[in-house]
Amino acid sequence: MATVLIAGNTALFTQETLERIAEDNMVVLAGSEAGYEGKLRGIHVYRMTPMEDSFGQLFDVYTFNAVWYVSGYADGGDGTFGEVQMLERALDESSRARLDKFVLLSTVDTQNYMNRYTSAEGLTGKDYPDSRVFNAVQMEALAGFFAEKTGMKVITLWVPYVADSVNDNNFLGEVFRRMYEKKTVTFPYTRDARADFLSAYDLSDLLQQITDETDDETMSYFAVSADPCTYGQLEEVLKACEPSLQVSYEERREDIRWPDFPAQLRRRYGFVPIVPVLEHVGEYYERFRAGFKKKRDSLLLKFFRWVSGNVFKYFELVLMFLLTEYIAGYTSDSVYFRFVDVRLAFIVIMGTIYGMRIGMLASVLEGLVLITQYTRIGVSGTLLFYNIENWIPFAVYLMAGSIAGYIRDKSTEQIAFSEKEYGLLRDKYLFLSNVYHGAIQNKGDYKRQILGFKDSFGKIFDAVQRLDSELPQSVFLKGLEVMEEIMENHTVAIYTVDSWQRFARLVACSGSLLRRSSVSMRLEDYKEMFETVKGGGVWRNVELFPDTPMYACGVFRSGEVVMLVLLWEASPEQYGTHYTNIFQILCGLVQTSFLRAMEYEQLRHDQMTVPGTRAVTAEHLAQILAVQEEMRQAGAADYMLLRFEDQDPVRVSEALTGMVRASDTLGQGSDGYMYLLLTQITEHNFGIVGQRLTEKGLRYQIAEKVGA
Repeated sequence: MATVLIAGNTALFTQETLERIAEDNMVVLAGSEAGYEGKLRGIHVYRMTPMEDSFGQLFDVYTFNAVWYVSGYADGGDGTFGEVQMLERALDESSRARLDKFVLLSTVDTQNYMNRYTSAEGLTGKDYPDSRVFNAVQMEALAGFFAEKTGMKVITLWVPYVADSVNDNNFLGEVFRRMYEKKTVTFPYTRDARADFLSAYDLSDLLQQITDETDDETMSYFAVSADPCTYGQLEEVLKACEPSLQVSYEERREDIRWPDFPAQLRRRYGFVPIVPVLEHVGEYYERFRAGFKKKRDSLLLKFFRWVSGNVFKYFELVLMFLLTEYIAGYTSDSVYFRFVDVRLAFIVIMGTIYGMRIGMLASVLEGLVLITQYTRIGVSGTLLFYNIENWIPFAVYLMAGSIAGYIRDKSTEQIAFSEKEYGLLRDKYLFLSNVYHGAIQNKGDYKRQILGFKDSFGKIFDAVQRLDSELPQSVFLKGLEVMEEIMENHTVAIYTVDSWQRFARLVACSGSLLRRSSVSMRLEDYKEMFETVKGGGVWRNVELFPDTPMYACGVFRSGEVVMLVLLWEASPEQYGTHYTNIFQILCGLVQTSFLRAMEYEQLRHDQMTVPGTRAVTAEHLAQILAVQEEMRQAGAADYMLLRFEDQDPVRVSEALTGMVRASDTLGQGSDGYMYLLLTQITEHNFGIVGQRLTEKGLRYQIAEKVGA
């Protein structure tokens, strides 16, 4: 399980895509979008940009295998403010943490250029159509600079439009929005220009394969689809969804040198795009319409809430003002209300409830009422202004409204500040809590990997013990089992090579190959592979030659190849250097055990053979038969056992001289008869062998076991 940091324009990945990525990885998401927070299962979400100090702390806590940085120019975007600085910070933190791999998702538009020539100097540069493309090119150049200076692998993907069934933040989502709301869409290029769409499903698989690969280098690739289309074809599909749609084209220059298929990614990472996006555009649009309707209903609800929270207080102000004036007029002659100012109470109440703005507005309203009453009793404006005693009611009203409102606003601000402070403390606590639990999870994962990983010391030690045998045939069986288990591959075949280095004979193979593998290989037909093996190297079929093993390694004795270990098939994630090293180590263990078994046989040759013959003793034959039967039961090999009528070991041994292969065994049974064990021979291919035995005058019977 890899630990991946996703940064930059993280809105390109939907919740569904992120949760799919998290099935095989530990994902840390660092973006400015708040929509993900609290919703993603199994993903550590941090709302931040690379420019924040807390971004660097992520590299101190997590051990990332790769960083996926999504450029704001990807998917036809226009970039984000300060993006070059954010990318530089992400690259700097990655290099500081000695990160092995950095993946930059850029735009395919950076390849939209024309070479600029002069008659004197020839090629002098590239001519880009606009500043947006030029800025995206500068980001790629910055990534290349860090790769060159720090040695960090930087994989740049030139990504076309990214299609996802539920994402309204990408190019296709913007097209759907314009279709739904305005019934008009404008495409940037011409009608015949290529409009390539890569599905988010394929993109996430590609990023996973790049992260898992260890035998790669800094490169840039076209991450295109296998089913390209033109803007004209896209227009036809969109009009089938919205017949009233009006489509126009900006007719920009387009000089992208599109590949028909991402062949480079196929060779390096085994990437094959499988989702034909154009066929699903109609389905995507229907999902968009259903989701957009829900979102619009949500926006209307938010609008009504805003109206109720901001307009209602003014409505209440007017209503209370009218009620106050009615009460003041109705009680003007009451002796009780000579000591109570209803208008002043109204101002204090409004200021206390809604703050200084409403309190001052209530004071102004009551001031206007007071001016009106002064006018009714004959006080002119000049007299009102120059007589300071007339200012007292206005001053009291304004002071009451401002003081009551100030106290209310101060209390509200203190509460808001406390809530904000609490929120910051809570975010810090959650951040530290996530970091702590992430560290604990990392500790547990690493412990399990160390104890149980396929190339751990424990596994290697177990393989050494299992391969410790005195019989070469047993080494074949145990070596096959170890290879299948540790290499996680069930297309293993083990061949012995003759002394002339011309033919290889099958001695053991995986059950899936038993009926379809050739029991004999002519090494001349695999010249390039055999030359690599003879040189002490590991053959890797990186060119994907047909009918050729994906991996091959030799077992040597006295400088010559005596055995071949082959892996006929391998999955894309098994193409790396790490996998090659494990294969070579295991072949070395098999070689050590095989040579030890051969030396043991040589030392005990006289004890294990019948005097004056090549036939083995009854005891040794029984051991070899037991191993062969075990291999047959495991589906790793087949054999036939022949019993000769002639019981003289010398005559039978001399008659079989030059006929018995190195992988076959002649022995004397416990019943006194002579037996011949033929490996990888069945009734279907026994005919030639039987004919040769008959020509030699040897009469025989097929036996199930010794004594039968």
